[in-house]
Amino acid sequence: VSDILSISEMDALRQQLAGCWNIMAGAANAEDLKVEIRVEVNPDRTVKSAQVVDQGRYNSDTFFRAMAESALRAVQNPRCSPLR
Repeated sequence: VSDILSISEMDALRQQLAGCWNIMAGAANAEDLKVEIRVEVNPDRTVKSAQVVDQGRYNSDTFFRAMAESALRAVQNPRCSPLR
């Protein structure tokens, strides 16, 4: 089993998580912000752990941190579990 998602798997995951991710209202250029999260899953596809990849930016940019925490909540949201 590969630990890297295919393009179609990545698209399906993005679509699934979009319903659980509450992007901050009125956030300027929020649609241009990318938050990369490393996710480890259990065999049943529930989230075992999740962390923001860019810790430097996470620790220095408060806007990025807020968006990243929102993304983490989406990944861990029970409504979006198990991951497809």
